[in-house]
Amino acid sequence: MKRRGVSLVAVLLAVCGWATAARGSDKAQAYAVVAGTVFREPGFVFPGAEVTLTVRTPPVGKKMPKTLRGRSDVRGEFAFQVSAGAAEYNVSVQAKGFVGQEKTATVAGDERVDVYFELQAVK
Repeated sequence: MKRRGVSLVAVLLAVCGWATAARGSDKAQAYAVVAGTVFREPGFVFPGAEVTLTVRTPPVGKKMPKTLRGRSDVRGEFAFQVSAGAAEYNVSVQAKGFVGQEKTATVAGDERVDVYFELQAVK
């Protein structure tokens, strides 16, 4: 009888220790998202446009690449995950046969900031 009590206590302690360790490793890093949609005249989505995000003012104490590149998906959408914190980014969009555009995205914390583009065909 005494042996069963000891093993039950040992199992409970092991489970509590495991739960505490698992909880500590589940802490998610805070982040922000700079996202948007690329359109073409007269308001149709623009898949495959080249999107570049450049850091103008990085979040204090955070390191990240100076430039991130991507393409708009089939719905014309793009997204970049960046460090949380006050920061400023340039977002530019280019596509062959269209006039490129650049806009500024200002992030205040762990939030999503949306930027929209409507590209005009080169005339």
